Amino acid sequence: MVWAWSRARVNQADDGVSLPTPRRIWPESLFRGEPMAEGEQLVAMASGYEGRVWRDGAMQASSWWAEPPALPEWNEFRRGAGLAPMPSLPEPERPALAARAWTAMARAGLGETIGHYRAYAAAAAVGVASVVLAMLLVGNAALAYSSWQVGREIESREQAIDKIIAARDRALAAQKEVSDELALRPRAGQVELMALVSGGLRGPWQLQEWKFSGSENLQVTARMNNPDPSAIIRSLEATGRFADVTAELGRRANVVVVKARVLPAKRAKGARP
Repeated sequence: MVWAWSRARVNQADDGVSLPTPRRIWPESLFRGEPMAEGEQLVAMASGYEGRVWRDGAMQASSWWAEPPALPEWNEFRRGAGLAPMPSLPEPERPALAARAWTAMARAGLGETIGHYRAYAAAAAVGVASVVLAMLLVGNAALAYSSWQVGREIESREQAIDKIIAARDRALAAQKEVSDELALRPRAGQVELMALVSGGLRGPWQLQEWKFSGSENLQVTARMNNPDPSAIIRSLEATGRFADVTAELGRRANVVVVKARVLPAKRAKGARP
């Protein structure tokens, strides 16, 4: 979960007086309400309203409105979370501000810890800097001597290094030629891709559009009941043949647009290309 706020407003009191930057800031949302196993909520905040969707005890979606959302706005929020539209808005819940957050707090960061022990940290930094400077001065002569030895060693082996570099350049050139030729081979056939996508979408679905551009970019538009974008992405990536998978709900009901990059099939160990 991510929140953002204005640094200028945080550092200024209601009467315009400047305040020091607080070491830590918590959003009000973490202190209103409790987690649910399943379902959705419309929670009234001190300012505005927050919609929440819960699944398996974890928050799956959240949205904030300055005023209670209209029914189309609420259903659009539910649709983004993979839920069917509702005929009416839920009654806003008005939980009291709790003393503790309903989610686990992160541990104090390095900056906050240093803030508590700033004087000790400054003294330690000065001591470490002094030790490092002394070590550099003492080791300066040894470093100069070592550099002279390294220079002589490099000079004596220049011819051997030139041969190694030339052999590496030839190997890289040959590797590029092989890679260019392999890139011309299609990564998968249309029938194979159709079978992989069918297994990834799961359940009854109807193909509306199929695009396979080049040798790796695939776009599928399908119609299915209550599509779950997260489940589709996990299922397709689990096949090991798709990467950069995205699943977006279309403008029409129960339509999902899936985009993915097709990966080449892994050869069995010892197989010939």
